[in-house]
Amino acid sequence: MFFKGKILGRWQESTQICIPFFKTLFKIFGVKLEVVGKENIPDHKQFVIVANHQSFLDINVIWPSIAITAFIAKADLWKVPVFSWVLNHIGCIPVHKNPRKNLGMGSLVKDRLAHDYTISVFPEGHRSNDGRMLPFQNGIFRMAKENDLPLLPVTLVDTGKRLSKTKWAQVPGVVKIVIHPLQTPESFAEKSVMQLRDEIHDMIESALPYKQQEIASAADNGTKEA
Repeated sequence: MFFKGKILGRWQESTQICIPFFKTLFKIFGVKLEVVGKENIPDHKQFVIVANHQSFLDINVIWPSIAITAFIAKADLWKVPVFSWVLNHIGCIPVHKNPRKNLGMGSLVKDRLAHDYTISVFPEGHRSNDGRMLPFQNGIFRMAKENDLPLLPVTLVDTGKRLSKTKWAQVPGVVKIVIHPLQTPESFAEKSVMQLRDEIHDMIESALPYKQQEIASAADNGTKEA
């Protein structure tokens, strides 16, 4: 870890040491990861993971399931001693309350990808209280359009049940990670920011249990009416 980070300057790769640590913790606490759609993970590292946000576990389950990833997060996290140093060295990017301080973030994300980082972003902005997805903010989708960023939609199922927003007790059970097809800049070149945002929101939401129940219920009602 020290050799890759300090000597070679590849701090993001040094975080590989965390993967067996997370896997051990999951095993101790009885958390099992179930990954669907592994074939959709690109061979290269240069993509942005777009996921729903339920828990502090979200990044922890993404690392061993998809890729070691830096992430975009609120700037307040950089106020935490030591942790701020870690965030900077693994390539994380702060989002400031003052929009002016966020100018050029798309170019910064593109530069990270060019240097073999994978970036994760949670466009809801904060964790869901009940697992139901909140509306997405425009930021990452505007950046993707302006800077040709590939987006990998990911659905995280039940991280909020394993470690909720309101309780610090970790509950045993399954976390399901659904990896959707990569959305390339070419595939959304003709779409507006809002259209891209809403399509990816709906794609991610479609794999959540409550949405699948709604779809099944609507289909049943349609069959009965027919």
